Amino acid sequence: MKAQMVNECPVCKVVDAKITVPLGGNDVYEVLCPVCGPYTITQTTAATDHSKHGPAWLLSGILRNRVLTGNLSIIGHDSFRQMLEATRTDLDPFEKLDLLLLHVHQLAQRIDRAVSLDPDKDYPLLFAQDGSEFGYLIRKAVDLQWLEMFPSGAYRLTLNGWKRLAELHRTSVGTNQAFVAMWFDSRLDRAWSEGFIPALNHCGYAPIRVDLVEHNEKICDRIIAEIRRSALVVADFTGQRGGVYFESGFAMGIGIPVIRTCRKDDVDKLHFDTRQYSHVVWQTPEDLKDNLIHRISATLPIKRQ
Repeated sequence: MKAQMVNECPVCKVVDAKITVPLGGNDVYEVLCPVCGPYTITQTTAATDHSKHGPAWLLSGILRNRVLTGNLSIIGHDSFRQMLEATRTDLDPFEKLDLLLLHVHQLAQRIDRAVSLDPDKDYPLLFAQDGSEFGYLIRKAVDLQWLEMFPSGAYRLTLNGWKRLAELHRTSVGTNQAFVAMWFDSRLDRAWSEGFIPALNHCGYAPIRVDLVEHNEKICDRIIAEIRRSALVVADFTGQRGGVYFESGFAMGIGIPVIRTCRKDDVDKLHFDTRQYSHVVWQTPEDLKDNLIHRISATLPIKRQ
């Protein structure tokens, strides 16, 4: 049984969210928020001040987009920090317009169907700060003839909008490749074969290590090319290799999610500028595999094979 009450959303503070409290002592709230979408959060986390992670509109954007992709688990103590690290949110106006087209396409599910958009409730879809910014982006999409507006206030993709989506499809990563940046030392061979490979395969990603790929280019060119082709970078800082720091930083700079790992006996040696981020700490290849699966599942889309 469940007890239901109307209350404010723990994240965006909208007052007409519906919060369901399972009876029987479970430490979770089931929240149905018109802004953030449906999500589940522990009661302890719900009572926490989330502003240290970022403004409410940004956290709402992360939740709403993860709900749409089916990539949202129970929100716990560390969830927002982990999701922020794995999500690129500093989108420019053109990227937000592209995201708008993608959402209209996903919501419509048919080429002839129009969808209703409410700026005051749907602004997190585009990581917009409020309904005013969301409305502006919709108007620009109409001006560009990517969307057509109906008297009812609904919107539908135009032929130009479909053309833009086709361009995005051709230029998007569209890959399940995961680039692994790590120390190429024989002492980490088991970590690679029994930790990284099975964990990434389990989550639907194909791991690649640049020293195991045949190529004729300069090594730096090949590294950059493979990172650009990847949907995810896993950076293991065991051994404190300079290349790993460079590769993880480069991936972050171009908006590719980075998951950081480090063997427990090396954690204290992490550089100051990296120590601030959450790391998957491991001792054996077996717990590296298990912990990496949990982190990927909690923060990134699972690739279907």
